[in-house]
Amino acid sequence: MEKRILFVDDEPKILEAYRRTLRKSFNIVSAGSGAEALDIMASQGPFSIIVSDMQMPEMNGAQLLSQVKAKYPHTVRMMLTGNADQQTAVDAINTADVYRFINKPCPAVDMIAALEAGLHHAELFRAEQKLLENTVKGSINALVAILSLVSPKVFGRAATTRNYMLKCAKELGLKSTWELEATALLSQIGLVTQPDSILEQMLKGDQLSEKHQGIYDKHSEAGAKLINKIPRLESIAEAIRFQNKSFDGSGLPAGNVSGTDIPLGGRLLKPLLDLVAKESRGLSSIDAVSQMQSQGARYDPQILEVIERVIESDGELETKEISVPQLTADMVIAKDLYTASGVLLIGKGQVISSPLIERLNNFWKNNEIPEKISVLYEI
Repeated sequence: MEKRILFVDDEPKILEAYRRTLRKSFNIVSAGSGAEALDIMASQGPFSIIVSDMQMPEMNGAQLLSQVKAKYPHTVRMMLTGNADQQTAVDAINTADVYRFINKPCPAVDMIAALEAGLHHAELFRAEQKLLENTVKGSINALVAILSLVSPKVFGRAATTRNYMLKCAKELGLKSTWELEATALLSQIGLVTQPDSILEQMLKGDQLSEKHQGIYDKHSEAGAKLINKIPRLESIAEAIRFQNKSFDGSGLPAGNVSGTDIPLGGRLLKPLLDLVAKESRGLSSIDAVSQMQSQGARYDPQILEVIERVIESDGELETKEISVPQLTADMVIAKDLYTASGVLLIGKGQVISSPLIERLNNFWKNNEIPEKISVLYEI
């Protein structure tokens, strides 16, 4: 993030004084109101720090910074005001999680020190978030890789779902995607609680009995409970909980939540999981989306439009036979691959990972799988 600072004050002379005093030390941008500040952050962001005056018409500083906290949590928030009332400071800190409260007038040396401290705080926060994100992503990838080796039919689709999820996030213009990526990868983890007989029926696309359907439908709640035990993955757990909730409000979890009140991750998961399942049974991507569009009440229509655009922008795929040593990560398996003894090693549509390549090489060296493997590649 570029180290830029946004000052917000409804008095132009004060803003000009900030620019004149601080321009040699910092990259200063200014706004004359809360509304203008939000517009600037949306169009010109990100900003390392926002410094807002408290007393402004229409939207005061506390109201502005509380919105900034919700929309741009990585931006350090500071309050600048001539009001020495203690309650003003308390309200600003409680509602907007203000990092520092500065009284007006503030000497230049004190302002520079405050901004330097704020930039240092922002850098530490970003480093912590990056470390956490990489650690969590690495742990999730390792977990999913192990599960896909143990049960390729059940968990082998996770990487395919993840790839679709990332493309949809890009199409939606989302800047941060790691939570959606993790949501896709972990979405099926609740299936570890399911009996093998039910999973086999589900994977074949067979109609489940009412009893078995009731058992199967609980996997999303089971998965959410498992993920919710991991710190800072609460939003991911919530999206997983809602993966079987229809846009019209039917389905699980029970309750009155419907439409865009359903978490975005859940609204994306439902059609993407159905898309991957239909593709694994031989249906083309276009036909699968067409089927889902005919069941509009089940899916967010805007999400279906995004998926359709993603599919249309993808290159045409063709099957190619290659030897095991030629495999690389992120290739997609075109046909189920069985060992010589008839055990499914990797399922159709599964994305190849580094651990899977190692496993396939071991089976290949032991003459337990064919010399050539069918993969999909873009023409």
